[in-house]
Amino acid sequence: MMMKNNKHLIPKFVSLMVAVFAITNILVSEPIWESYRKSLETKLESSNPASKKRPLYIPNEIIIKFKKQIPNSELSIQTSRLGFRPGIKNERGRFVTGKIMDGESVETAVDRAKKDPNVEYAEPKYLYYKYADPTNDPGFVRLWALNNSGQAIPSPSYSPSQGTSGKDMNVLGAWDVTTNCSNIIVAVLDTGVTYTHDDLVGNMWNGANCVDHDNNAIGGGCLKHGWDYANSDNDPKDEDGHGTHVAATIGAVGNNSKGITGVCQSAKIMAVRVLGLQGGTNDAIAQGIRFAVNNGAKVINMSLGGSAFSQTMLDAIEYARINDVLIVAAAGNSNLNLDTSGNDSYPCEYDKDNILCIAAVDQNFNRATFSNYNSHSTASSRTVDFGAPGTNIYSSYGTEFTYNENSSFYFDWVRSSTSGSVWTVASCLTPSHVMLTNPNCTFPNWLINDSPASVTSLSANTNSIAYKNFTIPNGSTRVTLSHFVVNYGHRLNSSICYDFMQVFYSSSTGIPTTPLQLYDKNYGTQKTELCNDGQYIFASHPDDTLVLTNCIGGGTNCTVGYRMSTDGSGNYPGGFVTDVILSAWAPSDYAYANLNGTSMAAPNVSGVAALIRSYNGTTFTYQDVITKLIEGGVTATDISTITKYGKTINANASIKHLKQVTGVTAVLQ
Repeated sequence: MMMKNNKHLIPKFVSLMVAVFAITNILVSEPIWESYRKSLETKLESSNPASKKRPLYIPNEIIIKFKKQIPNSELSIQTSRLGFRPGIKNERGRFVTGKIMDGESVETAVDRAKKDPNVEYAEPKYLYYKYADPTNDPGFVRLWALNNSGQAIPSPSYSPSQGTSGKDMNVLGAWDVTTNCSNIIVAVLDTGVTYTHDDLVGNMWNGANCVDHDNNAIGGGCLKHGWDYANSDNDPKDEDGHGTHVAATIGAVGNNSKGITGVCQSAKIMAVRVLGLQGGTNDAIAQGIRFAVNNGAKVINMSLGGSAFSQTMLDAIEYARINDVLIVAAAGNSNLNLDTSGNDSYPCEYDKDNILCIAAVDQNFNRATFSNYNSHSTASSRTVDFGAPGTNIYSSYGTEFTYNENSSFYFDWVRSSTSGSVWTVASCLTPSHVMLTNPNCTFPNWLINDSPASVTSLSANTNSIAYKNFTIPNGSTRVTLSHFVVNYGHRLNSSICYDFMQVFYSSSTGIPTTPLQLYDKNYGTQKTELCNDGQYIFASHPDDTLVLTNCIGGGTNCTVGYRMSTDGSGNYPGGFVTDVILSAWAPSDYAYANLNGTSMAAPNVSGVAALIRSYNGTTFTYQDVITKLIEGGVTATDISTITKYGKTINANASIKHLKQVTGVTAVLQ
């Protein structure tokens, strides 16, 4: 079994050439090298007929520099004497261009000229080209990961919004070699893909003759460009936006005068939906991996993760490995050191050498403050491999509205009461603002800040609610609510509450009526009535995200409300709510957005990996691609001791770099 610490292996074909020349360079003359070199060049070029290299040199001329003892007046004469027709002469540089004889190769002509004792050196008349221009896509200027000129990012979602010129993946240099990666399939295992998006529709994988995860033919094919393992159907449409953002970073259509371009401008994007609105399961992800492998994907992007080890998922990753498939995974966004016990992130930490785990860096190539990392003292034992751009990443997305009620001070919430206390708003938890059932800050200050003040109990028979109607995009497929709810109430037992809070929502205006469930950590159950027996405080998890099902696809209204209720005796202090955030997303064929995360860093690497593999075609394995990424990567100080290779991805250096064979004079550039 090939383990993850073998990632340093050099490309299979080049490895073979090194082994051959360790012997043959001693035993045979240099013309044998010429035949091997030509064979290698032919193999690399023929592997991708659609993207031939541009000529390296002029085919019928060389440059000859003569030694100082040859007078300037004899430079042309000496050139003729060597059997070349003199061309341009440079007396200060002491070189002459010489046209070679018909039928003689450039390599042979160079070798012949170099053997003359009057010649200092001879070389081909090499060709150089302008670097690739930016694409005509109007959003290209915002793609700092591809070309960082120190530009300021409009509407940034992460600071700094303006970085350092040159801190990018140098994709323009790689595009100077090739922009054609139409022969590579990249599977996006995610929330799905908006395959009708204007910038993706031309690059979606044709699944007309697809097979399933067990390699059985699927009747009717995968006409929606993939499969949905979250809902077990053949329509992997995105209901969240995350997968669409990832897919376009990898392979948005380039030079179509629309939106942006992907790193791999013509890659074939396979949509494999494995995440629903509340996450995904290991069996869905495992089946998604097998589906991608069976249908020809050679790069799989997995901008997802969790803290649990799964043998089911690991077996699927091994299936990908033995079928020569590279998996690029996000390191996670919890600012955790994965070297610390208990800080786990899978699939990154599976010990398989076909997985690359990617941390996020910002526009100065510093680690993004949210990005996970690994600081193990031995670099080879670090489970995070590279850094890549992951902040202020602009890509295809959808239409999204997000309401952060702390920032708006809850000023437009409606407060009503049939009896007892009326909800109020106060700034008890600086800088957060809270909605209170108690008309002063005694309760939260006592609870959170250890205030010695006496706590006031609520009135008997309170029935009070605070609610707000939110406008959401029409046709929303994701509507979520997060908040922090605290309650000090009264319960008889685990199922009967006397003094309690409730959360309601609806898809219409007015007081909402559909109850929402929160996880009661004290009883380990989900309840719609939030209370405790006075010995404990109920507190919801601030990271819990609730899906507002009734608001999905139900128009443009979504109302959320918090209700406090007490009985006639034994009353308690009540509760408060803070950090209320409602977010709604709807698919769009034309919308884009800035997002941050290691989820945004991973597809930048997947795009480069696809570009490399596409260019080298069948001659390259996943190990060869990893080797190119290692050798072409740029050392970055801020991640040098917290990733395995201490490097950020550089497309230009990776695609141009080729392990050189030592001990010979002819080299590949």
